[in-house]
Amino acid sequence: MVSFYLKTGEVRRSAGLSVAAAFFLFGLSQPVSAQIPSNQIPPKGVNKIVRTLLPSWQVGDLDKKLSQMCSLGRFNQRVPYKYSAHFQGPNGAAMVGGAKGSGLNLVDPTGARQQGRDYWFYRDRTSNCIVYSAKVKPEQSAIQPPRS
Repeated sequence: MVSFYLKTGEVRRSAGLSVAAAFFLFGLSQPVSAQIPSNQIPPKGVNKIVRTLLPSWQVGDLDKKLSQMCSLGRFNQRVPYKYSAHFQGPNGAAMVGGAKGSGLNLVDPTGARQQGRDYWFYRDRTSNCIVYSAKVKPEQSAIQPPRS
């Protein structure tokens, strides 16, 4: 399973092409069901990770150094928008492409990536590229039952 993280919550996606996205937001006034209407979940074969009404800049923290490297073609998505998040709200509507610090969907010849981060690209492969990063939350290990 491939998991991507946004600054404000967690997004999970299965390793296949079918979309099994869950978007958990913390501290919002709207319930999660209001964030992803069932009639807007993309069909199988579409690589959307999440659709939300939030502004696109809440996907992570702006990284100026990586944004400059992205503009120069030194830190980019391997396949643009293979993994993407669609922000469709009235403020900050945009689509960003995703990559992982592990190297999934990432071109990083200089080794600038960090293992515990997810990277989100806005306007990748342009001179105005913006890179946001979000810290990956550690996986919850299963609680072991007491041994008798």
